Amino acid sequence: MRYRGQTFWRKRRDKILKERVDVRGRALDVGCGWRRFGWTALRIDIDPEFRPDVVGDIEGPLGLRDASFDTVLVLDVLEHVRRPFRAVDEIRRVLKPGGRLYFTVPFCYPRHGVEYYRFSELALRDMLDGFDVEIVPVVKGRFAKFVRNCFPGETIVEGYFVAATKTGPGAA
Repeated sequence: MRYRGQTFWRKRRDKILKERVDVRGRALDVGCGWRRFGWTALRIDIDPEFRPDVVGDIEGPLGLRDASFDTVLVLDVLEHVRRPFRAVDEIRRVLKPGGRLYFTVPFCYPRHGVEYYRFSELALRDMLDGFDVEIVPVVKGRFAKFVRNCFPGETIVEGYFVAATKTGPGAA
């Protein structure tokens, strides 16, 4: 899908990214599309049309050294990946101990492009074994307030923002 406009999900997601993402050290932007986080992030995408620094598939070996990145960004990508656990394993491999992984995934959001999965909070935690994980649900606006009034305790989660720190030997 080639739509690059601002949707409600993107507006809320971008606000959270601006508030919570701290890109430090050597950065990797997986599934970058046309996006650019500063001029120092190495941009990887499977589609050469986006002119990334590296054309590659996150599911397979990227040809990058182990533990070579301090920050990895994966924004609205994992739902399009056939084997997301394999993709996270590759991210785990290239991320330094103590390094930060930031990613977003939509949940209750219209389908866009070729999608394979929608992730619950439980699935995200399971996928991120070996990380200290913070998961922030991104909820819809006015309609969510209406639904919460009708169904107390229930929320409509539009997607999730995840900030995870790789743990293990050498982690800070």
